[in-house]
Amino acid sequence: MKLNIQNNNMEEVAGISAQYPYVYRKVDGRETSVPWHWHEEVEFSYVLRGNLRVTLPGQSYIFQENQGFFINSNILHTMEPADAKTGAFWDSHLFHPMLLGSHYRSIFDSKYLAPVLKNKKFELVSFCGENETQQNILQQLRRAAEAQEKEYSEFHTRNIFSDIWLLLIKELQELDNSAKPIKPASQERIQLMLAFIHDHYPEKLSLDQIADAAFISRRECLRCFQNCIQRTPFEYLMDHRIRMAEKLLRTTDLSITEIALQTGFSNSAYFAKTFKELKKQSPSQYRKSN
Repeated sequence: MKLNIQNNNMEEVAGISAQYPYVYRKVDGRETSVPWHWHEEVEFSYVLRGNLRVTLPGQSYIFQENQGFFINSNILHTMEPADAKTGAFWDSHLFHPMLLGSHYRSIFDSKYLAPVLKNKKFELVSFCGENETQQNILQQLRRAAEAQEKEYSEFHTRNIFSDIWLLLIKELQELDNSAKPIKPASQERIQLMLAFIHDHYPEKLSLDQIADAAFISRRECLRCFQNCIQRTPFEYLMDHRIRMAEKLLRTTDLSITEIALQTGFSNSAYFAKTFKELKKQSPSQYRKSN
């Protein structure tokens, strides 16, 4: 499974439609790369096997088998197996709030959805089975996966996630509200800068340009990247260029030189050297194996 990450780094969730704003995925972490991204849809996941690391700006969590979590709308995050050898396998349920809210400013939206969606203290909520509410949520997530194979799955799915949402509200009420997430300004800044990098990665970029995208100083830019994603701006830029090169190697017949130039490298030799350092194989070897 490949994620469709738009140029602004927001994921366009394949399968989501106005008719049915929900999608279910069975994810094999050995085959799926989940880079830094965000999406308007909320996400509920359940770990089937292995250990899954979920990273948000300034925070990292590891979820084991039979544990799960909720990620709120428009929260920057990435996922990867905690152990590359054993991998991680998980169910992922993504849906637009309209699945439960019916329409904007309905009582379902204003009374039940908005208080959660707008509360940035609840960027990620863990379900590790520590209390009855979490156990019920995990059980319902298993039911949601099973419902996809049944007749009338759309109605079953909406009903199950309505129940899960009420349980989520109950769990949030029990959480320590004194817990403080990363400052919203930091996430907004890093999202602006990542979006700028994704829009301009083929160009020769300077630290000043990246910082200007978020209207901050060079020093604050470096601090924001380090605190949020533990990378420098240029490390992230290079990672993204290589991800874009991978996509072109898999999906086009462009030459190595053409791909190098299209993804911001000055020449094919530098591209090949960087690619091999990061991917442990040459661009040609990667193309053949994919």
